[in-house]
Amino acid sequence: LRFAVNHSTMSNGNVVDINGLQQCWPIAAASRIRVQAQGNSAPYCRLFYNCSTGAIELVPITDDDDAVQQPAIYDDSNDGIEKAPAYQSYLATTKDNNRIVNDSFRPDDVIGANVSLDYNAENPNTFHGMQSYASAKLIIYSYPKSGKHNKRKANHKHYTLDPRCCEDFADARLVIQSIKKLSKLCNMQSPLQCLVILNPFSGGGGEASRTGAKHVYTKIVKPVLEEAGLEHDTLVTQRGGHARERMEERKSNEEPKNMTNGDSNRKEGGGDSINTDCEVKDISEYDAIIALGGDGIFFEIFQGIHARQDEKEIMSKMKFGKLACGTYNGLVKSLLHWSGNDFDHMESLFHICKGHTSILDIARYQVLASTPKSYTSFLSFAWGLIADCDFESECIRWLGPLRSDIWGVYRGILCRKRYQARFSYLPPKAAGTGEVTMPKPGHPLPDGWVSFDEEEFLVFWVCNTSHAAYNMFTCPVAKMNDGLFHVLIVRPSCSRLRLLQMLLKLDSGGHFDCEVLEYIACVAYQFEPLSGNSFNILDGEPLEEVPIQARLVPGGARFFVGEGVE
Repeated sequence: LRFAVNHSTMSNGNVVDINGLQQCWPIAAASRIRVQAQGNSAPYCRLFYNCSTGAIELVPITDDDDAVQQPAIYDDSNDGIEKAPAYQSYLATTKDNNRIVNDSFRPDDVIGANVSLDYNAENPNTFHGMQSYASAKLIIYSYPKSGKHNKRKANHKHYTLDPRCCEDFADARLVIQSIKKLSKLCNMQSPLQCLVILNPFSGGGGEASRTGAKHVYTKIVKPVLEEAGLEHDTLVTQRGGHARERMEERKSNEEPKNMTNGDSNRKEGGGDSINTDCEVKDISEYDAIIALGGDGIFFEIFQGIHARQDEKEIMSKMKFGKLACGTYNGLVKSLLHWSGNDFDHMESLFHICKGHTSILDIARYQVLASTPKSYTSFLSFAWGLIADCDFESECIRWLGPLRSDIWGVYRGILCRKRYQARFSYLPPKAAGTGEVTMPKPGHPLPDGWVSFDEEEFLVFWVCNTSHAAYNMFTCPVAKMNDGLFHVLIVRPSCSRLRLLQMLLKLDSGGHFDCEVLEYIACVAYQFEPLSGNSFNILDGEPLEEVPIQARLVPGGARFFVGEGVE
């Protein structure tokens, strides 16, 4: 756009910087279009961007405004643009800090916007001697926070355009583009191609549960992704390990491996009506993977990617999103905590639609068995009391998160056990720079490592994230990419009363102030169970009950989070 105005104006003691305004708002285009907020009886208004409040305002046009009586067509390249009545009127209103505002919205709350075109054959509009059968609306998809709990709720704007000033809708499209830019939508130029994977049985509520992944996808995720203009395929997992299998490499038109007869009807459009993924496209053709389920579904996804030859390339380009549809949902709670937001489906989805991402430290685990295996982790490793509460309570999974509380009382207070293990770690100061080289199994530890030989433990818990569950503020000091393992240890000398007091503070993070809790930060560690009476639980999934070792992979994955999260 070319503007002839190169000055600031002052009104009521406040400065309106026209030069600054025209950098982010199409003044000429906005001065020409008029909209109605609702119904044919509503007054015509124009859209203004208020730089001081960050809001876009709908300001009614007064009856004596020349722009109402003489809607004009003129070219932005015209050197005399500033003399046009509509432009002059628009600048005058911009200077008026006492202008009436009929409606407004904040671009920060917007996930999408478009011009909706309609064909009106029965009632054409006549303008400048020409008939037009086109009509249009500006549609703004906005999710501001509101209500007692300050949750995001839809408050979409539908503004009907005055057809007399919209012969080719170029001005309307320019205004929409500016709204998107002000909304800081990272996917504006090239919308993401997403693969949505959902586990219909996660959380223990059953396939038809109102808190389950299917319901959340149908009622929340699908319509919101469409509003944001994000194209996606959807995979409803049919069995354990299905998400991992989907990550396997595909060649063009290749039949997916491990597809059972019950799955094959998806290729003909049968089966689950939600399912749109034929499992033929390789995941490298997607820009983002969005998972609906518990933390286990991401464990499967990461192990599937880890098995690929091009793992490094996939992890460097792929963006990951998560909605909490499981029992514990520690990853989602941590991402929202770091973003400064409440635990809510709409907050997670809002971040995905905005497109802002940040890197998350992940970890590489090795199982030191006769046949070595390696795993990718993003959440935590547990052994001892916490692992027993997680794994043994599967028999009462139908109770949801309450199952861990019940088993914590049973295993930690009533039927307590002692656990023995060997633990060695590499402190951050001894690690130096660059990737940590792990010692070979059976070889002496390099200089700088610290060892606890044949120690007794009650709790051994290694955290990557701030929360192990939505109601467990496990590690308040953990950051999204701090490059550290956070090791929490409780010894058997801890009394039952003190243990109970500590566990009751897990939801608030107050356990970190308990004297019975030992905290160690490290960048790599080895762990060897000796007592054989517990489980190796990685991200909520059981591993082989053998020695393991782990190292951090700083910034190994990129997740959707709130803007500015580091």
